[in-house]
Amino acid sequence: MSIISISYDLLLLTVFSVGIIRYKRLTIPFKVLTWSVLPIFLLAILSGIFSLKYKNNVPIMHLECITGYIFYSLTYYYLFKSKAIKQSIIISIVIIIVFFIINAVFLQPFRKVFPSNVTTPTQVLYAVFSLLLFKEMLLYPLKINIIKQSVFWYNIGVLFYSTSLFLMFGLGNYIGDHKLSPNFVSFIGYFWYFILYVFHILIGVSLLIDNKEITATDG
Repeated sequence: MSIISISYDLLLLTVFSVGIIRYKRLTIPFKVLTWSVLPIFLLAILSGIFSLKYKNNVPIMHLECITGYIFYSLTYYYLFKSKAIKQSIIISIVIIIVFFIINAVFLQPFRKVFPSNVTTPTQVLYAVFSLLLFKEMLLYPLKINIIKQSVFWYNIGVLFYSTSLFLMFGLGNYIGDHKLSPNFVSFIGYFWYFILYVFHILIGVSLLIDNKEITATDG
């Protein structure tokens, strides 16, 4: 395992520890977010093992995709005030799970093909949820400074994550079509980890500053 992957595993473990240590002070969405880190951490370790032993971590990427969507969407479910959006999130989770199974069995085999058919729509949904939540934050502003709001850092993280992955997938397709040098391929790998690092650091910040007492007081 590379230093980058090991340090990423340590980052995940640190973020999860922050959530567990502060668990009693967290609001419900950030309790859900805390538990999202544990399966991602375990899958990251499995990904490294599969890469070394089988030279193929695609099965793990399928699981990471669906696991992330379930947890991050549920986090949004508890953050939104709109009942219509909440219902839409639950419907989207059911649809994505069903499509994930169909895709893994028939369209992009679980053991062989990266799950782009699932990853692409989930990234679109993440971006939509993020923008809708920013809109709701403007409609129902809190008295707390925005940089001290856990929801702001989580939402920024998701927006960065979803839009950056679109760019990375575009670069990946360009590489596949033009058969560019190994150095550029390595750059894509580093860019992938950069996205994951920033995303989980922002999740860590949101878990560090979330406080149900302050949120309840602000109303």
